[in-house]
Amino acid sequence: MTRRGLLLAGCAAPLGAAPIRAAAQQPHPLRARLANLRTGANLERWFAVSENNQPRRLGPTWWRQFRQSGFDHCRMFIPNPQDSGEGEDLLRLFAEAAMDATNGGVPVLFGLLDSFHAASPWGEREWRVFEARAAYMAAHTDPAMVVLAPLNEPAFPDVASWVPMRDRLLATLRRHAPRHLLCWGGFEWCSLRSLAGMPPPADRDTIAEVHDYQGGNTAAVARRFAAATSWRDRHGLPVLVTELGGAQGHEQNREAWAADLAQSLPALRQLRLPTALWAYTHGSWWRLQDGGSATPRQSIRDLLA
Repeated sequence: MTRRGLLLAGCAAPLGAAPIRAAAQQPHPLRARLANLRTGANLERWFAVSENNQPRRLGPTWWRQFRQSGFDHCRMFIPNPQDSGEGEDLLRLFAEAAMDATNGGVPVLFGLLDSFHAASPWGEREWRVFEARAAYMAAHTDPAMVVLAPLNEPAFPDVASWVPMRDRLLATLRRHAPRHLLCWGGFEWCSLRSLAGMPPPADRDTIAEVHDYQGGNTAAVARRFAAATSWRDRHGLPVLVTELGGAQGHEQNREAWAADLAQSLPALRQLRLPTALWAYTHGSWWRLQDGGSATPRQSIRDLLA
């Protein structure tokens, strides 16, 4: 089954350990800011840095308009090396996008690679790219405003197979980013249900994320996401809904999709779960904006008040 299908269905190299904050220390200061966020948006893959295969910079004005529209955070990630190459020029473009966003007062959730499939283990190239991206983005982003994640989404068969790799990825990233808050998700494309059995990492300067494409009325959404708040409260780690779309079949139906969000967002706000919508994109599924505009369509903007 595809990654979207799993989410829509309601799913399902030795490296040194990183220095971890002592339990007695205060939590990362960005955690408190994240807990008070409401609604953000994803910038899908290339949207933040290119259009029609040409590099571009959205710039400070775009990000100010994005924030004025009602979004209070954003999320972006770099495609895998087979799709993006290994050059530092690409990292510079993404670092500039993150800098413009944070200078405009928009916190950024940033993933270093798109996905990791257990059926296709990383080789030397993937680990080399991951280390290079970790070092570059840690050095060129503000730890007070940027959360770093190893991946957009993992695809592993179960908790037991994902946890060791999650911890290795986090430890590797932590060596390069000692001051950043780090983010991770459940084994099954960050699906809501795959978070439930996940133990928290030893590194307490982390947050958990979930992705959801099921829709449903407000009561159903509240019941479904009670699992996320239960995990959050039990482990004392923030949980963010870092991708939210509508129900299956509404991907390109703007009215139905907006109606889904009108049901979902109130429930998630009541549960204190900050949510990033999917997506500012050059594609057509759950597309928030017209063209390259920083302002979402009116039906979406009405939901941000």
